[in-house]
Amino acid sequence: MALTLQELLNWPPEIGDLGKAAHDVATNHADSADFLRSAMQASDWDGESGDTARQAVLSTAGDHDKQAERIKAAATLIDTAHQEADALANKVKDILNFAAEAPAVKVDLATGEVSQPASYDYMDAETQTKVSEKIAEVKARIADAIIEGDRIDDELAKAIAKASGLPEPAPSASTLPDIMLGPLKRGEARNLGPVAGTGSDPGIPGIGAADLGEVVTLPDGKQVAIFGDAFEGDHVGADPHYRSVAVPVTFDSQGRPHYGVPLTGPKGSDNELFAIPDYALGADDTLPGGTFTVGKDTYMMVVGTKNNLEPTGSWLVKVTGDFSKPLQPVPNSWAPAAGEGARPTQISGFQSSQDGKIYIVADSFDRSSGVTMYQVDPNQGTDVGNRGTWRPWTGAGFGDPNDAPVMMTDRGVKFGELSFQQIDGKPVLSGFNGSTGNVELRVANDPTQIMQGVPTTVVDSRAVPQPYGGFIMPGSTLDNMNILASQWNSDQRGPNPGSVYNSQQVIVNANRPP
Repeated sequence: MALTLQELLNWPPEIGDLGKAAHDVATNHADSADFLRSAMQASDWDGESGDTARQAVLSTAGDHDKQAERIKAAATLIDTAHQEADALANKVKDILNFAAEAPAVKVDLATGEVSQPASYDYMDAETQTKVSEKIAEVKARIADAIIEGDRIDDELAKAIAKASGLPEPAPSASTLPDIMLGPLKRGEARNLGPVAGTGSDPGIPGIGAADLGEVVTLPDGKQVAIFGDAFEGDHVGADPHYRSVAVPVTFDSQGRPHYGVPLTGPKGSDNELFAIPDYALGADDTLPGGTFTVGKDTYMMVVGTKNNLEPTGSWLVKVTGDFSKPLQPVPNSWAPAAGEGARPTQISGFQSSQDGKIYIVADSFDRSSGVTMYQVDPNQGTDVGNRGTWRPWTGAGFGDPNDAPVMMTDRGVKFGELSFQQIDGKPVLSGFNGSTGNVELRVANDPTQIMQGVPTTVVDSRAVPQPYGGFIMPGSTLDNMNILASQWNSDQRGPNPGSVYNSQQVIVNANRPP
């Protein structure tokens, strides 16, 4: 079990006392060895019995020497743990002092839970945003402190075992997630469990059921996670309902996300995440449909739906960081989902570090199509928010904006959520393959080759029923991809249909086995 903040604060004197006791025991053994040798030199033992007695004394003195050496080495390790624990206690104090600074947040020393103050509901929107962001940051800092505490605890356990002459204990799995299974093998995926929604702990404050959660970096460098339909209760349909929601997020040193209080409100509130334009063809729900970033500006596709997630059309918004009011459509970005002028309702893209151009993969929100690709060149003054300027991949190159795109997927293959990023200089696509029912990961040398080659399975539907999503999180490398996959287990045969609705963290080694 992980140490608590209160235990970390109380730790230094306890470890200091343990170290002093170990040094005292080592000194006693050394003194005993010296005493025995002195006594032997002062003796006048003769004959065979005298030789036997001297050998016995020397042997006992040698045993004391060994004990003194072993315990002294252990005491030195305990001293190191004491110094590290003292530094960690000061780190915890710094965290608590930061939490107490205005606008203050509450920290429970026994549980590590971070929450908003009692006055939160009376704060203005700007202060509430600061509180929410602070909660996410304090959570991540506490997580790092606990991780460091577990590491010190492991070292202390080794020192105590050394002092006692016992075998060295196994490292704590809570200190290093990979310790029991080892480092990720090439092509291996490892599900770390829910981080938001059903079954997550601590998850998102005030939201018990959520999916998606793509992370967007704002112009000021802060980060928010954009979730789709979310509910205060722990299952789909539990009111209040958020049609989509933005949540501040901070990552700890092991890449685990920590969420603050939602920045946007539930359905019908003044600060819902997305505004529904009058021309959205009867849409009554809004959901995130992927992003691409140009410089520091992130564009997110919003899909309007009606009835049972039936898309009516889509548009783009700029995620600026101002969540005091709904994000408005970018001019000229609307397109219907079907009929004349129809365009894809789900996208994801990146600006290449090699040629500065934006590469965007696209499909349909309702998973009725395969994947197409577009190229946009902002260096030529192209209005990236106007989808009529995007150049489709035709199979022979990127054509005129009016050309028909060519499917990059095989005939009959349908895709859902997409996450297309450049990782370690290579294009990487993570997303839901509706034809296999799995969340999959692909790596290529060129964006246009992304559907070629053998994919890595991120989430297998045989192990996690009804998975989807697959968003690549910040800090990912090819050796350690950090993926956020979702699950909505709506099986009507179960006792509680829709009771599992969450986002799960999966780490993946994207390098294919040789």
